Amino acid sequence: MTDDQEMDTFHAGQDDMRDSTAQHKSSEIKPYLRKVLLPLTPDEAQLFELLVNAAEAYEQGKLSIDPNPPQQSVSARGGFTKADSALREDGPASWLKPPPKVDRIEIRVAGGWVRDRLLNQHSSDVDVALDCMMGVQFARIVQSYIAQRSHAMEEEALIADNSNGVVSVFNAKGKKYQCNQPKIGVIGANPSQSKHLETATMNIHGIDIDFVNLRAEEVYEENSRIPTSQTRNFGTPLEDALRRDFTINSLFYNIRTHNIEDWTGRGLDDLLEHRRIVTPVDAHETFHDDPLRVLRAIRFCVRLDFVLDENLKEAAMSKRVHHSLHVKVSRERVGKELEGMLSGKRAKPRYALNMIADLHLAGSVFCFPGSFPGDHDFLAGGPVTGHILGVPYHGCLGKDGPEAVELAARHRAMGWVESSALLALLPRLLEGYYNMRETIVRERRESGEDGIDTSFLPSNVDERLLYLCVFISPFHNLSFPDAKGRDSSVTAHMIKESLKFATRDIQAVSTILNHIDEITSLLSEIRTQLASQQSQEGQDTTTVKPALCRLRAGLLLRSLKGHWVTCLLASAAWEIRSIQRATSEGDTADNPLRTIPAEQPSLEFYRSLIQDLALDECWCIRPHLNGKEIISELHLSRGPKVGIYIEDQLQWMLLNPNGTREECVTHLQERKRARELESSSGSIADTEEDHKRHCVENS
Repeated sequence: MTDDQEMDTFHAGQDDMRDSTAQHKSSEIKPYLRKVLLPLTPDEAQLFELLVNAAEAYEQGKLSIDPNPPQQSVSARGGFTKADSALREDGPASWLKPPPKVDRIEIRVAGGWVRDRLLNQHSSDVDVALDCMMGVQFARIVQSYIAQRSHAMEEEALIADNSNGVVSVFNAKGKKYQCNQPKIGVIGANPSQSKHLETATMNIHGIDIDFVNLRAEEVYEENSRIPTSQTRNFGTPLEDALRRDFTINSLFYNIRTHNIEDWTGRGLDDLLEHRRIVTPVDAHETFHDDPLRVLRAIRFCVRLDFVLDENLKEAAMSKRVHHSLHVKVSRERVGKELEGMLSGKRAKPRYALNMIADLHLAGSVFCFPGSFPGDHDFLAGGPVTGHILGVPYHGCLGKDGPEAVELAARHRAMGWVESSALLALLPRLLEGYYNMRETIVRERRESGEDGIDTSFLPSNVDERLLYLCVFISPFHNLSFPDAKGRDSSVTAHMIKESLKFATRDIQAVSTILNHIDEITSLLSEIRTQLASQQSQEGQDTTTVKPALCRLRAGLLLRSLKGHWVTCLLASAAWEIRSIQRATSEGDTADNPLRTIPAEQPSLEFYRSLIQDLALDECWCIRPHLNGKEIISELHLSRGPKVGIYIEDQLQWMLLNPNGTREECVTHLQERKRARELESSSGSIADTEEDHKRHCVENS
């Protein structure tokens, strides 16, 4: 059968399933079965054939399993105590019991791979669920089968290399080929962090594959979600399906029968017909079982363009779920789930963040200092102070009374409402920015002027950082004392401790939000200039060029570097919202600032910096003189004074982009003489005063 015929058969199967699932009524004994020819990649087909062959060889007694495997073939990767994880000489570790003798091993691919294949989407990993043994036990069966097959090839070949788990083999004719001997990694269960299943991992034919046992209904101690010893090791497919997060992820593909198994009786219908995210059992129970699922619901909803079930929404908004997400789930898992909403294929960060705000989950994702376990940067009892949208804020966890706690909660809620309003402005701002950037690039290439680099592309926006910064920006003026008593930013703490994002993200977000007020002020000045010129001259503001201080703008760009466009658009949203808030608070409708198109100040700022001032990438320009050369030319001794003249040089180069090294040296010498002559009177302008003077002169 050709690939086209296989795809036709697959889509015909989808149509049949839509017709059949609409009439199907699930029973607790048998699942809804549908034999479907799923489109497999060659590697997937080879993998599934290998798993079936390994199972059959073990069932027929043709495989022997090493009772005490070497460290290089299987190892614990997490979730175990040090004693449990070690491979001992006196026998296997507790998690390395040999596989049981069984007549038949049902091999079911579960969850995401089945969902994606039914939607005709690519899936990069495979989860296999076993009905009669632990995942590591079946992984060792597969590993033993691969080793046995390799040994058969070795009868007529010579092993040349066994590094990195890949065996290089030369056959009788001297031709080299390879056979994989994948290593098994075992990750232990950790119910306290909502990881309930021990997982064995392998990479076969370039595919990451996880092996787990079917999950049984769990028995808990009172006031605990950690399973007791009364919980059975192996569940039924129905029990496992009901323990899954959503019905669309509860489907199985049995690779021995080639059947799609829908044990809930709703998975196929929810996936292919209703296109909705719904839990197999009560949503409160599902989310309390693993609170991270509430974020997974948002991610699936946005990426697949599905809708959330109303009962799921109700559960997601419950304070119990919010508290569980706060204290039960590791912050690394929360950050990973959020990252899946911000980046990658089919990501829609604005919709995802809006949904987080609408479900009142923002405070449980972007946690305030001290509100979650393991917050090592937080100084116990230290207050969070500052202001949110101009309203003073003071919160001190564990010390505030009920009224103060309620007031702080209202202020935070006000901030998250503002986050959604800011996000709503970004599509229009981004559209205007991309159009302006394209126009600048096209005009540059069509100009034909000598000396113009037609391959030059202006700095671009980082949309992932833009949405992240805008969403938490209402809190950028809040701070708290860290564990060492130093003043720390709440927004930086959100990225570092609440989400456990990389250091580069922490630095980027901090840099952007530290400059958002300054650029917002600049944009307000530009809007005022445009409105003034429009009212005085009756001009079309699209032909008016605002006056910008080259030094001020250049210093800003040198601080922001490649993040300046992202910060500009974030600031533009703030500047627009400040006008909208003023209007809602009683500002007059005939305010001339409102006559200027909302996005025009940011576009004029961008165009001016790129075309008129040519400041883009000014941070990459090498100085005329380094520190040693400044010491030599000015006859200085080493010390803080050198830094003053380095700053003088930087400002001079920004104001004189075509200046020479000799002219720069002359300027620095004049600055030195002026300081020496007037230092006693203190009348010489310092760097900040120079900055202001140059801005006035430049304007």
